Amino acid sequence: MRKFDCEHCVIRPRGIIQDLPAEFLEEFHACGSTAIYRQRQVLFHEGTPANALYILCHGAVKLYQSDRFGREHILDVAIPGDVLGELPADPGECYSLSAEAITESQVCLLPRERLVHFIEAHPMTGVRLLEAFSKALSTARRRVRSLALKPAENRLAELLLQLAGGATNGNRSVQLAYSRRELAEMIGVSTETAIRLLGRLKQKRVVQTRPHELIITDSEKLARLANYESTAVA
Repeated sequence: MRKFDCEHCVIRPRGIIQDLPAEFLEEFHACGSTAIYRQRQVLFHEGTPANALYILCHGAVKLYQSDRFGREHILDVAIPGDVLGELPADPGECYSLSAEAITESQVCLLPRERLVHFIEAHPMTGVRLLEAFSKALSTARRRVRSLALKPAENRLAELLLQLAGGATNGNRSVQLAYSRRELAEMIGVSTETAIRLLGRLKQKRVVQTRPHELIITDSEKLARLANYESTAVA
């Protein structure tokens, strides 16, 4: 995988440096560094010092926490442009979650001190960073709402629609880089339940499954299932 530079990056128009004039890109480059992470390689671990922010430039990264039995619980799947990690006021604080590359991914690493100095010189970057954190908070709240109000089948439909890029018309082929176990963790059910739910969606002719691939055959029906809410907890 070749590295993507900021000058030609397709996510720059919606990233934290979207307002940064081209002549200051070199200054931003000096602020951090980029790295390529292989599939399943961990970017940072929960409980380690939160001394840097990460920006996902290319690929997909899962954000998860582990319980006392060592089981992982996926909180979100980051897409290009997302900010990973935290920037606490106390530099001694630690990351509240872990991040692992689902596919081969490029990440921009921004050490805390350098990023603070850069924001002081370019305040709009700080504003965009605040927007990114607000988006992450909003996503977390929607996930909590979904877990509380939607049955498991509808949560799975919502997840598959998200992985398909939100398409609501036409068939959409999704190359699954996720195991059944990971799909289960993302909707808060057991692996056996996730397999059963996929079978139910297949019976409803909403999806078809092939080895390492899932095909959405009725995206409009999938969207209706994804938007369903109930007061009952699945």
